[in-house]
Amino acid sequence: MKLGSDEVRAIADEARLSLTGEELAKATRYISNFLDMVDRFKELDLKGVEPFCFAEATECPLREDEPTSFDNIPDILAGRVEGTDSFFKVPRIVGEA
Repeated sequence: MKLGSDEVRAIADEARLSLTGEELAKATRYISNFLDMVDRFKELDLKGVEPFCFAEATECPLREDEPTSFDNIPDILAGRVEGTDSFFKVPRIVGEA
């Protein structure tokens, strides 16, 4: 699937992006190449292929969200990155690499 520069400019305008002529040409090529790649998936024979587990919400192996209190505000504020009031060090999520 190919997009023309007018279509890409319209998309950029909707996203409130201002593109130079060179950026528009590059974006047009990039988006068209991406859409061509996605079109190649139509050629695959996927009969009998099980859907990915996240396609069905009932089979997702996600953990339950458990709300926690914010009683430890001094400890939370102690996690700020030194010299800033805006950035915090976030601990690694258990079980993720």
